[in-house]
Amino acid sequence: MRLVRGAHGWWCIGRSATALLPEGLVAGGKLTPEGLSQVRAAGVDVVPEPDHYSLTVVTSTGCNLGCSYCFQNSPDGRRRIAPARIDAGNVEKCLDFAEERMAALGVTKLELLLFGGEPLLNPAGCLQLLRAFGARMQVTAGMISNGVLLTRRMAVRLAEAGLGHVQVTLDGARELHDTSRIPLNGKPTFDVILANVAAAQKHTRLRFTLRVNVIPAVLPGLTRLLDQIAEVVDVPGTNLAIAPVLDYGAGVPAPDARAARQALDACAKASEMGFRLVRPRDEHCDFCSETDGRLGAVVSADGTLFSCWDAVGEEELAVGGLDTGYHESSHERWRRCGGELPHTRAFSDALDAGVLDLIRAGAQKEVTRS
Repeated sequence: MRLVRGAHGWWCIGRSATALLPEGLVAGGKLTPEGLSQVRAAGVDVVPEPDHYSLTVVTSTGCNLGCSYCFQNSPDGRRRIAPARIDAGNVEKCLDFAEERMAALGVTKLELLLFGGEPLLNPAGCLQLLRAFGARMQVTAGMISNGVLLTRRMAVRLAEAGLGHVQVTLDGARELHDTSRIPLNGKPTFDVILANVAAAQKHTRLRFTLRVNVIPAVLPGLTRLLDQIAEVVDVPGTNLAIAPVLDYGAGVPAPDARAARQALDACAKASEMGFRLVRPRDEHCDFCSETDGRLGAVVSADGTLFSCWDAVGEEELAVGGLDTGYHESSHERWRRCGGELPHTRAFSDALDAGVLDLIRAGAQKEVTRS
């Protein structure tokens, strides 16, 4: 569970529910005995029985962008991961591996995520995975993409193959994004990405989340970014999330709790404009929260298993393979996600609390209208 301080008390975020607690039920950042009792009574601390297995598959370790802050890049923007693309053989192995793990977990549903690198550098692999899993089991499929290669034609093919959701990242307003999130040839990508999202929204039923990566320089332009987005995409059909860039050794400046006010102002405007704010969640991760991979797995293009997304490609953090399963000593290499520095965590906590306040206020308005 997470505790974050909102405007009217403390938000307790669990895996099953979220509750707003009075100030007196939290002391020193921890639940009091009475607070714990109320949380338990409300079922916020309940750990739900698994109803699905989660599988992330890296279809291509290559990327068409050179973001210096990316955890898969060296600080100069060059890739540190050997190039690889998933092939038909490893697609079939992914199927067999997932079915075996799902049987052990006692579930019949799969949540599949196509990941990279940039997954659309291997469109054939993406389509093979979607079609193969869709033919064998009940699957919900999503993709994390930079959006540059997500043309209308590609979006239609992916949607027809079973893709349901795409998360696309922006690095701030146009002028900042186009100096940060760029291909090696230096061409701007902001307008291309938004045009692709808009075309996909018009011609498919794909759902989109726009994730805005935040460093201090991005904050002053957030409201301008919202206007730029709204000029192009279907606002009511777009989810919006604001999140800090994590530093994986590139010396990325990070926002702190004071900077969260600017981000919250942008979230408030986004809500008023009709964007759907992504609801904050607890710290559980299907992939890395349990060291035996019981609930999920991350598979690289060559069939290597890793504990979580940000470990992909680091050979010393490999925890197994599709052929062999998990190594007996995998717990020694198990990396967990969310490695935020204290000031970055303070920003995330303040922002998430404010977003929950906004969602609550919006719900109250709807009740009043009805």
